[in-house]
Amino acid sequence: MEPYLYCPLCAERLDLVMMHGRNRKFCPSCSWVHYINPLPVAIAFTVNKNDDLLLVRRAHEPAFNEWSLPGGFLEAGEDASDACLRELMEETSLKGTIENLIGIYQKEVEVYGSLLVLAYRVRVTDASIAINHELFEAGFYPQHLIPDVRIPLHQEIIRDAALYELVH
Repeated sequence: MEPYLYCPLCAERLDLVMMHGRNRKFCPSCSWVHYINPLPVAIAFTVNKNDDLLLVRRAHEPAFNEWSLPGGFLEAGEDASDACLRELMEETSLKGTIENLIGIYQKEVEVYGSLLVLAYRVRVTDASIAINHELFEAGFYPQHLIPDVRIPLHQEIIRDAALYELVH
């Protein structure tokens, strides 16, 4: 995202001021403040009836050709759990049900900036996968055959999901 140089309300040049413990762009004319808020993302830690994990291999940046969990951005006015199920359906044609929230994560990424990620455990009963253009492939894998997931956030979600299962 390109940083603001001028106020989007009155076109005055913005100043950088310390406000609420952070440096923020501020308009000295109309008092508009540029708050940089995170983009919300929903991730589906998806399992089938055998508790095999769904992993997808990405066909677009970021993380081109990497194995990951399915997911994507929330749309305006959309509930995070609904976005999780929508993204799962769009990418893999799978319908699922949310079992629980695994965790909420804040991450900084080069392409999008600040992300607020909500990861859900999703259960599917029909595991007939049909991928869209965002993926090269997708499949369910038992724990001992999971492909190498190298995206740090997705590694963390997989670890947290395993910990959740141990305590519940």
